[in-house]
Amino acid sequence: MRRLLAGLLFITSLASADVHYKLTPQPSAKTITVSVTIDHPKSAETFRIPAWCPGYYQIAQYQKKIFDVKATDNNGRTLGMEIVDPRTWRVFGSGSEQATLSYKVLGDDPGLGFFAVYVSKDKTFVNGAAAFMYADGHNSEKVDLSIDNPPQWDVATPMSGTDGTHFTAENYDEFIDHPIQLGVFKRRSFAIGKIPFEVIFVAPDNEPHCDINAETEQLRKLSEPALKLFGGAQFKKYLYILHLEIGSFNGGLEHRACNVQAIANSGELRLDDLATHEYFHAWNVKQIRPQILGPFDYTRPQRTANLWFAEGVTDYYSKLHAYQSGLKSDSWLLNDLAGQIRGLQGGQTRKSKTVEDASKGCWEADGFSIGDLSFYTKGLVAGFIFDAAIIQASNGTKTLDDVMRALYKKGHIPQPGYGEDELRTTINEIAGRDLSDLYNRMIRSTSELPYAILQGIGLKLTIPDLVSDNQPLNSQADYSIEIDQTATDQAKRYLNVWLHRLNSVE
Repeated sequence: MRRLLAGLLFITSLASADVHYKLTPQPSAKTITVSVTIDHPKSAETFRIPAWCPGYYQIAQYQKKIFDVKATDNNGRTLGMEIVDPRTWRVFGSGSEQATLSYKVLGDDPGLGFFAVYVSKDKTFVNGAAAFMYADGHNSEKVDLSIDNPPQWDVATPMSGTDGTHFTAENYDEFIDHPIQLGVFKRRSFAIGKIPFEVIFVAPDNEPHCDINAETEQLRKLSEPALKLFGGAQFKKYLYILHLEIGSFNGGLEHRACNVQAIANSGELRLDDLATHEYFHAWNVKQIRPQILGPFDYTRPQRTANLWFAEGVTDYYSKLHAYQSGLKSDSWLLNDLAGQIRGLQGGQTRKSKTVEDASKGCWEADGFSIGDLSFYTKGLVAGFIFDAAIIQASNGTKTLDDVMRALYKKGHIPQPGYGEDELRTTINEIAGRDLSDLYNRMIRSTSELPYAILQGIGLKLTIPDLVSDNQPLNSQADYSIEIDQTATDQAKRYLNVWLHRLNSVE
């Protein structure tokens, strides 16, 4: 029963799949072996490894970890093959019933598997984009995966499956957006309504230093606000994979029905807004998304001006939902938001580049920003101000939550994502007033943000005048946001709407 993922797997027929994958970990060699089989192949099939991983806006070099590539037919006979470029292989089917491309992937990711593949003596982590090639023209076809695990190893993945060794996905995009954790680890579960959740604790020597029951309960509380906001989800189950060991990356990465976090193996994990950020992506990015971010072109950078919304507004909700979970106080929320404003105002790139510039240009930078302008930070602050502006424009009947719900309703998969200017028009629609000038100022110009709007929802701001380049601010205390006890009754009513989201779905 252990291989049934604690009873949370959903039975799906494997017979209808058109593309077949097999995954075999080889711990002693620190590799995985992968094969991908196409039924009734064309005379030539072109296989590619993605050039990037959804959720991280950087070109990856996954092809450098692939070796021992072979092509065979259904009888095991060698097929002709050529290397088209470093990421592309072409196989000549010669009228065979099947064409199979097999290869090995070195599992030495310095991030311990975060963005790629990691194999150790007792565990393996697979980020699908790093391991599974796709065949041109087959990305919309159904997929099945079989896993040949070492004895005593367990499997955790949000992918639908039947017996812990066979899994299915509707298409390639879905397939590679379901990471796979194999090996020895601890698991806990909970449910919110009818939706099952699992938490996977992957620790050195399988010994988490934290109270995994207490951490699971915190994740349950942190998972409730987003479901309340949207009134449901597209995922049928959700998986948290917690890597309690830090390699070259400390943070989180979202997937369609899962997130992976790399954090220290300490007595208290302090998941808080990291967990809510990655979890909120199950709606904002995985469902509410720019048109270019799904279905994907894995061969080149996919530029959008709207990463400020995809990542920055998600970060704004990570703060709100950590607070709404009951695990954080309103003073924590206000202090954190003040710190975000301080971080934004302390940079210099914001004076010459817009947040749309940062969204488009991050592929050539670090994937998070250009210069010291992060679309996470400015997007978060812009989301905060949009929220306050919508509350005031609608006389307290609408919030940014309503924008999120509207985008989700008309744009979740399989519907297409939103157009590049659709965020502006949706904000205007929800606000019931034309906020285009505000949008253009915050998103499409280098003008200072209109922080005074926040005072209209009962907040008292201390934001110092801008300082010269050679006179930086000295401390977090230079910025503060507090509840204004002298605010008007209307502003206090708006504050209550903002803090408690009175228009959220019950």
